[in-house]
Amino acid sequence: MTKIVKSRAPVRISFGGGGTDVSPYTEEYGGAVVNAAINKYAFCTLKLRTDQKIIITSDDFEQTLTLENKDALIYDGNLDVIKAVIKKMHKYKCGLEIRTRCEVAPRSGLGSSAAVFASLIGAFNHLEKEYRLDDYALAELAYDLERRELKNLGGRQDQYAAIFGNINFLEFKGNDFVRVHPLKLKNDDLYELESNLLLLNIGSRQESGAIIEEQTKNAKSDKKTLEAMHKTKILAQEIKYSLLRGNLTEFGQLLNQGWQLKKMFSAKISNEKIDHLYQEMKKLGAWGGKITGAGGGGHLIVYCRPFAKPKIVKRAEELGAVYVPFNFDMLGLTTWEINE
Repeated sequence: MTKIVKSRAPVRISFGGGGTDVSPYTEEYGGAVVNAAINKYAFCTLKLRTDQKIIITSDDFEQTLTLENKDALIYDGNLDVIKAVIKKMHKYKCGLEIRTRCEVAPRSGLGSSAAVFASLIGAFNHLEKEYRLDDYALAELAYDLERRELKNLGGRQDQYAAIFGNINFLEFKGNDFVRVHPLKLKNDDLYELESNLLLLNIGSRQESGAIIEEQTKNAKSDKKTLEAMHKTKILAQEIKYSLLRGNLTEFGQLLNQGWQLKKMFSAKISNEKIDHLYQEMKKLGAWGGKITGAGGGGHLIVYCRPFAKPKIVKRAEELGAVYVPFNFDMLGLTTWEINE
């Protein structure tokens, strides 16, 4: 009976510190981020074959590739994410069938590409049995394949959120030195946080690499940008403590401060439409919020005053945003087996 390995990995929302997890800032100054995994997932299904064929299917791109063997894996812009993981992790002489899908579209600002990498790597790692990589090694491998192998610019927080799950304070001290500190909130505070957070899809954005490239350039040439990044790192610490103390009003206000700082990283992070939507939500009772990824679109996370959420959702939808219900994910990367 053929065993099939399945996996899932969550995407994330970011609360503070985003941008300070990107090189070379981490190597020069060290970075810090607070983020949370949510119950929107990238899924992978993996089955070994008796012949040499490699069959790759992406439900998201509605595309299937059939290759004669592993040697035919060539980067050409078609499902390169899946190819990169197979090239690195497929150690067997046989072929395989692999299928992926993600509940979040590309360019969402929620780290969907990192979640896809994590689910793929997790499925292969499941086959290793007693020789499996630990969570830190998995996250670094996901980072290495996405950022170095495929040269997609970005930071490290997405990969760690997808692997570890939970609400975490992450420290980055250059290269692969990362520490994950799970934030153990009181249950009452956790439920209240989840209840008053609002996630909105405000439309796809351009490639995040262009924004990150400009941000990195500005940090080198503009003292105001660099100072904003330093303040953003300190703000991540303050957000951590506001959550641990259960001071959620302060948490919402810190989100607002973080958003004002983030907009100083690059002129591409916000625009007139995003600023108008944000101000409308503030008028109706939002303490604060921010774009969840590099910027320019994607998703906006907002912390609302109690009972203000329904009218904020209504106004946001009138302005073209889409409400995305979610819960926190506390498990991170998960793998399991089924019989064919």
